[in-house]
Amino acid sequence: MENPEPKKKGKGGRPKGSTKAKSDPFHEVRVGRPEVLQPDEKTLKSLREYGMANLSFERMAAFLGVSLTALTNFRKKWPEADAAIEQGRAQMDFSIAKAQLDVAIKKRNPQMLIWLGKQRLGQTDKVENTNKGEIAIHIDAEDAEV
Repeated sequence: MENPEPKKKGKGGRPKGSTKAKSDPFHEVRVGRPEVLQPDEKTLKSLREYGMANLSFERMAAFLGVSLTALTNFRKKWPEADAAIEQGRAQMDFSIAKAQLDVAIKKRNPQMLIWLGKQRLGQTDKVENTNKGEIAIHIDAEDAEV
């Protein structure tokens, strides 16, 4: 009787890809590389701050010390990560809008007031042309030479 080919073993003497059961047989521990990013408050806070700064995903990954692929996979697995980024972006949008209103209203900045009137109230610059296209020629008989 032939012996089957032995399975290749990973660290710890277990076959690669196998799991090791804890004392509870219903819970298994995954063997392999641990996830770099965790959806903890520290990571979500960082993502909110990066969203406020309007960083690209490449920059966010660099600041977190992971690859862009790792960040993308993390965002797919944990929707709260994208929610944190969007919350940061929304907070920055609010801050910008508030600052614009402060400049326009509190400091009475005419350019900002005009701009806000156009954006929020639908006001427009109106150019009125009073030329009706009529041309009138008046000749006095006294001034005319014959």
